Amino acid sequence: MKNILLFAFLLLCSCTANANTQGIIRVYDNNIYQNVKPLLMADFTKHGILTEDLPSFNPVDFIKKEWGLFTGRELYKKLTLSFRYPSIPESKTWTFASLKEEYTDTTMYNHGFILERGLEKITVSLLGDLDWDKNESLDWLVYCRFEQKPSSDEISKNDARPAREYFVIITDRTTEYWQAEPLVIRDMMLFSKGQESTVYRNLTEQKQKALEPGLAVDFEAGQAQIIDAPEKSQKSLQQKKGDSSANLKEQSLSE
Repeated sequence: MKNILLFAFLLLCSCTANANTQGIIRVYDNNIYQNVKPLLMADFTKHGILTEDLPSFNPVDFIKKEWGLFTGRELYKKLTLSFRYPSIPESKTWTFASLKEEYTDTTMYNHGFILERGLEKITVSLLGDLDWDKNESLDWLVYCRFEQKPSSDEISKNDARPAREYFVIITDRTTEYWQAEPLVIRDMMLFSKGQESTVYRNLTEQKQKALEPGLAVDFEAGQAQIIDAPEKSQKSLQQKKGDSSANLKEQSLSE
């Protein structure tokens, strides 16, 4: 009986926390959130997000941990790569779970996952939920980072490594495939000490397509090259790759 009453109390606390969400971001992955918060503050202010509810203030952490493992799996299975390849219609059905190759390894953690494929490391995490579009329904702010893994070679391990971060909003999670709209994109060059970065915001469709990466991914010696797409559509996607590269050369995207 005591356990039932305790659970009811905690559920009530959770519902109360959900009742007033306007102007609040409720944070889930606090480690990443604190690192990127300065980058997002102007966007939060613009959308009226003025308060944050940090995990340390949540009375139902033990319930949230189980839910966090569930959300990580949901992002893995349902979030598509359409935000990365906006000019390719097929990308609206490409999920991270579909990137299954011989050299792919995925690790789930609370509210996210890390996927390693060849020389690429992908980190995806639910930063928090918030009422982004002011419709009294909670949207998800998700962090996606694509980076080249550091080399173990003593000669090349201090070389610069490229990385790109996407901060995306998911407003509809009722469909089989979740589409996300990029809010901010940050390109980085990582060095052994420090980094350089370029930030893109106010992302029009033209800007998003110009920033679209190529589909081919180079692997270590002895491994085969792969394409980020199902076999049935590789030919059309390679044509798209050439178009997006041309767009990138023609435009100046820095703000």
